[in-house]
Amino acid sequence: MDLDERNRRVLQAVIDSYIEGGSPIGSTVLVKRFDFGVSSATLRNIMAELEELGYLTHPHTSAGRIPTDLGYRYYIDSLISIENDADEIIEDQIRKTPTLHGEDFHDLMEEASRFLATLSHCAGVVLTPSEFEANYKHIEFVRLRGRQVLIIFVTSTGIVQNKLIELDESIRQQDLNRFSSYLDEELEHGTLAAVRQRLIKKLEEEKLLFMQLMDETFRASQEVHERESEKVYIGGASQMLESPEFATVDKMKALLKAFEDKYKMLKLLDRSAAAQGIKVFIGSENPYFEMQGCSMVVSSYKAGPNVVGTLGVIGPTRMQYKQVIHVVDYTSKLLSKLLSERFQRGIEK
Repeated sequence: MDLDERNRRVLQAVIDSYIEGGSPIGSTVLVKRFDFGVSSATLRNIMAELEELGYLTHPHTSAGRIPTDLGYRYYIDSLISIENDADEIIEDQIRKTPTLHGEDFHDLMEEASRFLATLSHCAGVVLTPSEFEANYKHIEFVRLRGRQVLIIFVTSTGIVQNKLIELDESIRQQDLNRFSSYLDEELEHGTLAAVRQRLIKKLEEEKLLFMQLMDETFRASQEVHERESEKVYIGGASQMLESPEFATVDKMKALLKAFEDKYKMLKLLDRSAAAQGIKVFIGSENPYFEMQGCSMVVSSYKAGPNVVGTLGVIGPTRMQYKQVIHVVDYTSKLLSKLLSERFQRGIEK
């Protein structure tokens, strides 16, 4: 249900104060910090009403209130502004934090997870692209010494991968170039597996070396795909242990177990990839984590026109949502820009 203006202001004040200090908020705190123009008794009545509606609760050891997951949801959806104009503190932190520049794909993903963690003071998570039966835009062969050949794969999402193979006999670079051109033309009409099947029929009377090269290329692509597919990079997980919400041993164990259970995280991130923009999962809203007291702010990132993965921040429900949302949005756009540049270079090759 929607709240009247005064109740909205009180709810926002309680949540802002709790996020900042971490202690349950009583009416006395609100009277000292905010000018509502009403008595402490009136504020207590408003907070009691908000508790009845499910937006606030109070620990049994304190008369003060803290937000519920429903309260945080209302706060994010209705009370805070999450436009691109972040406050000066976040902008200053971004300027002081080393930007992403890794040429190697794995380095770039690790940098992105650390970048998220540094700016959010929570754990940064990046899920790499998952491409079942990957679509390749370009495959290049480079003859090395002897029978060694380096295969360079450029996926349709602009990701560059490579694999070193050894053939049964030597082959000229000009023949490799010819085979690369053939594959590039064929790959416009399907996957490498489909090209391989067509090639089997076409090459029955031609030199067997090309068939072996095709087999080696297909095998190499499978190994590269298996190595690259569905990896989760987590940066700054230890920072979450500094939060008082995870001060107990049981909660700390639950948190670490959640990070170790990559499958649940993959499902959550995959669910997020289908949606555009920022998504916030708060505590019990998250069906893939058993633990309570955690929120996740996620966004997809692109390579060219295609959404290829997701990234985000995991932290306590008592996190600075406006700042974290801006950090996730900024990182998503930055990583998309870097990958899109690679995607364009792959097209131009």
